[in-house]
Amino acid sequence: MEPRDPEARPADEGVSRDTVRDDADHVPVSLADEDRLQVIFAYAGPLSVVPLLGSADPFVRWHARQGLALFVSGIVLMILLYPFDWLFSLVPLLGRLFRAVELSLLFAWLAIAALALSRALAGGRFRIPWLADLADQE
Repeated sequence: MEPRDPEARPADEGVSRDTVRDDADHVPVSLADEDRLQVIFAYAGPLSVVPLLGSADPFVRWHARQGLALFVSGIVLMILLYPFDWLFSLVPLLGRLFRAVELSLLFAWLAIAALALSRALAGGRFRIPWLADLADQE
């Protein structure tokens, strides 16, 4: 019998649908069509309330909480940036630079949402810093 590598893990040993594994070799869960639709809703802004209230699956509910936190963080960010947008728009060059920063933040926010959605559809979890901690709370 070969000696077992302490770093190696069996592929499916003890992994259930509710198990969260954040490492690179996690075992993805299989999603039903209804769960896939609800995961899409989870990252569709205000529609994240639908799976939060309508799903009993903990995997879908976790993504709904993270999607709702991501949506709320985007709204808060827009509210916080609005006064600076107005102020910097009075100076033409600063206004353009600030709008470029705003667009960069928007694209980063959309990329994070797209990455989280793609990982969710694959049966995994993309933990967004700070927001995933909110999603962990029930």
